[in-house]
Amino acid sequence: MKRFLILLVSVFMMLQGNRLLAESNGGYAGAFMRLGLGARHLALGNSSVAAPVDAFSFYYNPALSAFHEKRMFTLSHRFMSLDRRFDFIGFASKIPPGAGFSLGWIHSGVGDIQGYNMIGEQTGTIDHNLNAIYFNFARVFAGKFAVGLTIKHMREDLNFGADSYNASGWGWDFGAAYRFNQKLTVAASLRDVGSKLTANTEKLFEFGGTTVFTFPKIWSVGATYLTPLPWLRVNYAFVGTEHENGQHLGLEATYRNILALRFGYNKDQLTFGAGMGFKLWKFFTTLDYAFVPSVVDEGASHVFSWQFYLN
Repeated sequence: MKRFLILLVSVFMMLQGNRLLAESNGGYAGAFMRLGLGARHLALGNSSVAAPVDAFSFYYNPALSAFHEKRMFTLSHRFMSLDRRFDFIGFASKIPPGAGFSLGWIHSGVGDIQGYNMIGEQTGTIDHNLNAIYFNFARVFAGKFAVGLTIKHMREDLNFGADSYNASGWGWDFGAAYRFNQKLTVAASLRDVGSKLTANTEKLFEFGGTTVFTFPKIWSVGATYLTPLPWLRVNYAFVGTEHENGQHLGLEATYRNILALRFGYNKDQLTFGAGMGFKLWKFFTTLDYAFVPSVVDEGASHVFSWQFYLN
């Protein structure tokens, strides 16, 4: 009974936490993987299915990695309310003469949740962790058309004292992009194909078994356009799932490679951010910031990303 109550309360908190984490489809499995990734792309309203490539591009469209011109190492941290965590570390590189790849690790979770039994006694703390590891490869053909694939492994862990619950699974992302020229690119992606978490509760319950949590598939189409004003770029994406869909728009104004101001429309939210580029030791780096407003009064998020261009 104690194990059942702790697990029931914990799963409820997990679902509530995922609802707060996710900007859409929050009541379904894998919400932490639908937040968006990278301060630049979040500031642009998650409109980056065709955006110029960086170390976060594989998340929005696996095909974009084919356009890598440099090696990049990146870190990202999202300051969130309610003691939640969301971090990313990644590496991306070109593979001459016409390919590229990306590696990445997302970690999300919340810890030190106080647990109680049915008579109000403290039973210790509960920790909830979610992890996803990505591998992405993309190839360009004729210098214009690119296709890409991302394989990802996900794992969820819920620890409460001597007991624990865990689930794991795999998923696939596919993408395509066509670069007409340096100003215009159109693209499409299909994410979370077959993505699911499979849990076995036989060690927790006498009549435990196997449960499968399936992620909603996400499809995106969009474009990026460098306007006649050479300092202004516009992104557009239409993103949908079997449960809902919405439009995403991003505007990015840049001054050389030094400063950038960004504004976005993320379905029904307005986002904004900024970035700056500078040289650190022998590397050129970019430091980006994004403000993401509250979804359901849980508090706004502040996202920082730092990219290092290695050559």
